[in-house]
Amino acid sequence: MNSKLISTLTIMFLMNIPYASLAHDIPKPTFTIGAMQITDNALDVLTGPGVKIDDSYTVANLTVNYYVSPSLAFESGVITSPEFSASLPNNDSGTLHGKSYSASGALTITAKTDTSYLFGLKYSPSTNDTLDIYGKAGLLFWATNFIVSGSGTLTYNDSAYYSKTFLQVDGSDPYIGLGLSYKISKNTSFTFDYISTAATSDQGGVAIDLSGYSLSWTRNF
Repeated sequence: MNSKLISTLTIMFLMNIPYASLAHDIPKPTFTIGAMQITDNALDVLTGPGVKIDDSYTVANLTVNYYVSPSLAFESGVITSPEFSASLPNNDSGTLHGKSYSASGALTITAKTDTSYLFGLKYSPSTNDTLDIYGKAGLLFWATNFIVSGSGTLTYNDSAYYSKTFLQVDGSDPYIGLGLSYKISKNTSFTFDYISTAATSDQGGVAIDLSGYSLSWTRNF
């Protein structure tokens, strides 16, 4: 479903590029706040009999855009802390991010990501239409703690852990996004977009693979 949506938005976005006009005034900076439904595949390697994985979470996202031309803007923003979890049955074992693990007792592993920061560029072929299409790309900076909890002990990479953080990693990944903006007044819009990271950063055997949909409110300063 994600691939079909992003393909459709890409085609619509490219079809509108020839109609971009540089005669428009440079837009004012914008502030955007909204909610995002994020999916992360970081714990999918634990998939197996009796394992239950919750890989989606709703977060808040805030971005600021500073335009340098009628169609191009610098973008910076934050995504608040998501949490993803996997419930392991007693005596479960396997490999987690390149290192062996075993569970003594029923355990829950939680991947808790700190507030993430993004910096990039946003391009919109038109800035004055009621309905606009835009694309964006940049870098997402993240830090994730892997925490074990439950009635037993996790042995990970030959070390035992009980209700504590057993792995901490951070990194950065390129992201791309496509979206639609609907103007409801001169300085206010609603936006819907999709963002995905390329998961190129492999830190300590961990590659964070995020994607998400957001619905936001945008205001020109």
